[in-house]
Amino acid sequence: MEFVSGTLLVGSAVMLVGYLWRRTPFLPSLEGKHVFITGGSTGIGYAIAKRALLQGAYVTVTGRSLSNLQKAQDSLLEEIGDGATRVRIKAVDAGDYKLMSQAISESFAWKPIDVLVCNAGLTRSGYLDQMPIEDLELTVRTNIMGTVYPVHTALPLMKQRSPDHPMSIVFIGSLASLFLMYGNSVYTGTKYALKGMAESLRLELLPYSIRISMICPGFVQTAFLDEGLTVSRLGMHVIAERRDELQILMKDINMYDRKQAQSPDEVARRTLEAVKYGSPIVTTTPILGSALLMMARGFIPDESMFKTAQELLTYPLVRIFTIFAKFDMHRKILAYHRRNPSPGQVR
Repeated sequence: MEFVSGTLLVGSAVMLVGYLWRRTPFLPSLEGKHVFITGGSTGIGYAIAKRALLQGAYVTVTGRSLSNLQKAQDSLLEEIGDGATRVRIKAVDAGDYKLMSQAISESFAWKPIDVLVCNAGLTRSGYLDQMPIEDLELTVRTNIMGTVYPVHTALPLMKQRSPDHPMSIVFIGSLASLFLMYGNSVYTGTKYALKGMAESLRLELLPYSIRISMICPGFVQTAFLDEGLTVSRLGMHVIAERRDELQILMKDINMYDRKQAQSPDEVARRTLEAVKYGSPIVTTTPILGSALLMMARGFIPDESMFKTAQELLTYPLVRIFTIFAKFDMHRKILAYHRRNPSPGQVR
């Protein structure tokens, strides 16, 4: 009883400190700053571009399709009204080093980049052994090298301005950077890679006024929302009558609920907030995201001592939950395969 009372007392004190504590912005305003966004013609990238423009930033938006970029530019100008001189588009594949390097250099010559948002990414889902090698290579090239290439070119230029200009690099990851996405092992691997790169790069940039922010949204309301969980698109060798059951299993394991999917605008809001405060890692799903981040934080620092204390208090309960969740996932997956056996599997 004394232990419980003490825990509640400490918890209350921590919450009070958190309420009273105010963070100091690292980059107080985007007014006049140059925000460069890869994969920005739709979804999260487009929403970030819109919010940045509304806050007075200059924006360069890249994407693979020129027609989609032109539509995005027209839409942005229509919504913003006075941003004609502050928006540029560049048709470039983030996974093409030569073209991306050229786009970064040209954009830096127009106006030095203050915020680099690495948002380009895609999903090519399927069990690893059933994926076409072309899809595997495309996923890795876009999701990993599509982040490495722009950073590799922009970073030396950003370092030259570092002493007097706070700057930010943003990796758009996923909750799959912290957990997994069943039936999407290669996609999950690429998102884990981004977290590892962000964690290591953050230490490399400690001597500079450049912050790394890793954003981990859950399911987001985009045109590709259902693609990673639609069995007919997964390249999985599943007969028709099994597809519905497998799809239900995948959605269950991946904790997918379309009704709970976030809007791109909400993810964009949290992203630019992270930029302003130099937040190392941010999840945009309050409860699930916070729990997964606690389990996968590694050496990424908390935003505050308040957050550290909060995680220390709740860690045991979350860890117990993950143990039960693991057994539940294993049970459901094995039950499905017992009903639908494949050659070579253990019975």
